Amino acid sequence: MTLDYFKKLSIRWKVALATSIYILFVLLGAIFFTAFSFEQKLLKEKNQNIVENIKNIIESYKDSFVLRNLEKIDEMIKKIDELPSVFYVSVLDVDGRIIGDTEISNLGFVNKKLLQEFNKEPAIKKDKNIISFYYPVKIDTENIGFVVSKYNLDILKYTIDREILKILLQTLAIASLVILVSFAGVFVISGYMVKPLINLKNKITKITTTYIDSSEIDLKPVDAINPDKKCIKEISEACWLISENAGDILLSLGDKSLKECSVCEKFKQLSGDEIHQLNYSFYMMVASLKEYLRKLDEAHRERETLNCMATMGEMSAKIAHEVKNALYAIGNAANYLRNNIENDLVREFSGVIKEEVNRLNKMTVSFLNFSKLIEPVFEKGNLNKEINNSVMLLKPDMDYENIKLLLEFDEKLPDFSFDKNLMKQVIFNLVLNSIDALREKDSKDKFIKIKTEYIKMSDREIARIIVEDNGTGISREHRDKIFQPFFTTKPKGTGLGLPMVYKIIFSHNGAISMETEEGRGTKFIIDFRLK
Repeated sequence: MTLDYFKKLSIRWKVALATSIYILFVLLGAIFFTAFSFEQKLLKEKNQNIVENIKNIIESYKDSFVLRNLEKIDEMIKKIDELPSVFYVSVLDVDGRIIGDTEISNLGFVNKKLLQEFNKEPAIKKDKNIISFYYPVKIDTENIGFVVSKYNLDILKYTIDREILKILLQTLAIASLVILVSFAGVFVISGYMVKPLINLKNKITKITTTYIDSSEIDLKPVDAINPDKKCIKEISEACWLISENAGDILLSLGDKSLKECSVCEKFKQLSGDEIHQLNYSFYMMVASLKEYLRKLDEAHRERETLNCMATMGEMSAKIAHEVKNALYAIGNAANYLRNNIENDLVREFSGVIKEEVNRLNKMTVSFLNFSKLIEPVFEKGNLNKEINNSVMLLKPDMDYENIKLLLEFDEKLPDFSFDKNLMKQVIFNLVLNSIDALREKDSKDKFIKIKTEYIKMSDREIARIIVEDNGTGISREHRDKIFQPFFTTKPKGTGLGLPMVYKIIFSHNGAISMETEEGRGTKFIIDFRLK
């Protein structure tokens, strides 16, 4: 029951109580060990003092043995008997006859056995807690008598224990005060130390009650004297721990923070103690989890897009095949009417039929091309060169629309294997989309920017293509549909341009993403993993 109650207490109370109990046991152990050691030492000293006092008293009455002054001998016996714990004193002459004793009835008796037992040297004999001290009285080397005294160690120990008990009670009172002060101090200090854990608990509660992908990481930079903001792992421009926008940088790192920062020496130096490291580790876990959810969502949308493409491709292939046959027959019939009937109205309408047949035929060919399985023919080439050649074919269209072309090629980009014809189709589709978007915008400063980048990381190398324009952008409700087949906002569009780009990039094991802002432009980012 007590253990269950203790488990329910907060960490502050647990730490304070545990520390106080520990201090209590340490103090009690130290006090009682000190008391026991002091008692033994004091008992030994008292024992020696009694022996020395008995010797001194006997030596001071040595003349009474020579003169046989029984009164002085009785006086000596009384003085020895007054010493603490001494309860018996007996004085013998050289023949072993008792000439003085605390018990008068013993006077006159001869005890030669005692003389034979102790011989002529001082001796101490212990029987349980009764100490017998035998002391021969001498002048020069000649014995003139003997004194036997007995004292009780229990009585001596009792007197010592009473003195120690007084000191012990005072020490326990001081120890109690120390424990109370320690409890209060530990309670306050542990509250300060546990505060980061409480904040972490509140953060966990907040995140678990909402969708984690929409949660933000609110981090304050670590206070450091003259901090070096450089990231020693080179996974970001600055170390997120000492950056003002720490949360944003951490989110951009995602799973890298757990893999790299957790083993970074700079992180260990700046993050503080284990509790603060636990806080930062939790934030890194959130960043990693958000990246995982984002990738999972992208994979889900990619799967839906591919399934949709496969279904629509299969369906469009069947429909396009039948429509193409019908268009062929309609076109021939229109040609026959136009060539064999001399009528202006027939000629005019047969021309319209022929024109629309050609348009539908072109669209049908697009459907058939989209439905085909893309099998790239990989050959090593220079991506910068292929992009430049492709864009130059569309330069007249851009000049006609007063669109400025900006090219930024990364010369460090190595040659790698890709399908040159399919890559040209990707660039064509993206640039033509940008031209259409810019055509709809009433602005003098129109541009299309194509950029390549070579990105080298510790675990991979990436070739990146960025196609950017400052056109009309894509509305929020259309952003999730642009890679879906047959979705288009253009009056004469087929809705197969971007889905075809997606299929080509996918066939190269690449990835494509989009950044757009309505009214300000669109940016497509294509990544090919080299290693």
